[in-house]
Amino acid sequence: MSVQTRGRLLEAAKKIFSEKGYYNAQISHIIDEAGVARGTFYLYFKSKEDIFRELLNEVVRELRRRIKVVDPSRDPVQQVKENIQRVVELALEERELARIVLQRNCDPELFSITDRFFEEVVQLIKGSLDKGIALGLIRPCNTEVVARGVMGALKEIIVGVLDKEDVDPSEIADEIVEFGIKGVWSP
Repeated sequence: MSVQTRGRLLEAAKKIFSEKGYYNAQISHIIDEAGVARGTFYLYFKSKEDIFRELLNEVVRELRRRIKVVDPSRDPVQQVKENIQRVVELALEERELARIVLQRNCDPELFSITDRFFEEVVQLIKGSLDKGIALGLIRPCNTEVVARGVMGALKEIIVGVLDKEDVDPSEIADEIVEFGIKGVWSP
């Protein structure tokens, strides 16, 4: 079995699922896009669900690799910006995968992989907020609500920029953090 062929199938699946959604995508679309025979597909994947699940796992692995735990010895605001920037960069580098994860137009059971990951991230954000409150850096607040708001905002922002070309991940990260710190009210 060839790593290249498996990679071609995964790239084709990204494109097809992104364009057609999970329900409308068929194995025939994927193999046509990859330029392989149906039997070759089944050497690597059992089903459409299997290749879709592998794409979701790929996203989760890459996000885990890019999101770093905040180091108390460095500026926490800068580290949060860097984490957000890396997430936005991934979404822009892998637009098809980002669309797949954020479209959510398939069996909810398949999204348990990303749902668990997003829940982990919400808990990391919540933990960071709790630490910030304890250190007196953040006002007392319902950290569960705020963490979910941050996650929801980031997802929505990514959806909004996926079809744009001139996107600066650093600017997006700066704006998200500034909004989180200052809101929009002008004193």
